[in-house]
Amino acid sequence: MNFKEICNELQRFDEEYIPFPPFVVAVDAVKTNLALFRETGIAQHLLVLGESGAGKSSLCSWIEQQYPKFALPDRDVTPVLIVSVPSTATVASVATALLEKLGDPGATTGTVSAKTSRVIRLCRACRVEMILFDEAQHIHDRGRATTHYMVGDWIKSLIDQTGVPTVLLGVPRLEQILQVNEQLRRRFSRRIRLALGQSDTNSIHAECLQLFRSLGSCLPLPLMCGQFGWDDLGMRLYYASDGRVAYIKKVLASALRLALETGMAEIGPMLLEQAFTEEIWWEGLGKLNPFNPSFEFRRLDRGNEPFESGNFSSARKGRKEAVC
Repeated sequence: MNFKEICNELQRFDEEYIPFPPFVVAVDAVKTNLALFRETGIAQHLLVLGESGAGKSSLCSWIEQQYPKFALPDRDVTPVLIVSVPSTATVASVATALLEKLGDPGATTGTVSAKTSRVIRLCRACRVEMILFDEAQHIHDRGRATTHYMVGDWIKSLIDQTGVPTVLLGVPRLEQILQVNEQLRRRFSRRIRLALGQSDTNSIHAECLQLFRSLGSCLPLPLMCGQFGWDDLGMRLYYASDGRVAYIKKVLASALRLALETGMAEIGPMLLEQAFTEEIWWEGLGKLNPFNPSFEFRRLDRGNEPFESGNFSSARKGRKEAVC
């Protein structure tokens, strides 16, 4: 397979969505809220929480593809407006980001009040029916409680004035901003967590394996468990990803690339071991590599390890941990 063909296969796989149960729940909730608004004018709001790599940006991409912009003779129509909250997360910067997505050529100019008025006017002119704020935890990350309240209050006011359903997406600490602003908290009473390990019937390592095999069905090469049984491989996938959806896909994409480059006919533990070292943790060798036979079956969350608790939230309520 030549380089262009390899690139095409990798791109095709990268564009695959990951239909794990919480993702499907979130998709259905967004579709339901939009359908309800179109039918009745009732705007219901949604909070979507997930660690880095949980699928929040994939959810936004899916929604954008399902409800694309289109042009009419007199205007551009944006059914769903998706904006990533800037890291500065001031009222002015959030307003500017919205104006840029709405195509305002002077997005950076004007007072906060003037920008807000233009946002509302353009939302109506572009027939916006839903707004999604991705990376909304940046509201919490900047400044103190007073700043959090001001930005939160501005978003609450924007929601009321546009009158459309709104979705806030962010990492779990986003919930803290809702504790500061009671009115915003009431508007986002429904919350969905994009995380594996919420099933009452399946262990988290079983869910990791299910996701792995589901993604494998999109590949041009078969998946093999090699010297491990499938249940054993599921536990190794859990430790290799820490139960995070994006890492399972990242390891599999890297293994696919290695297989295509070397002409291998299948994807098994040997390629997964190499992929883990290349894509997740360059020091993940031997007993520190989940796909190595000598792996010691523990979370890789100690100092300088890929899932160190300082880098990722350690809260795992309701999650069934894999046991060796």
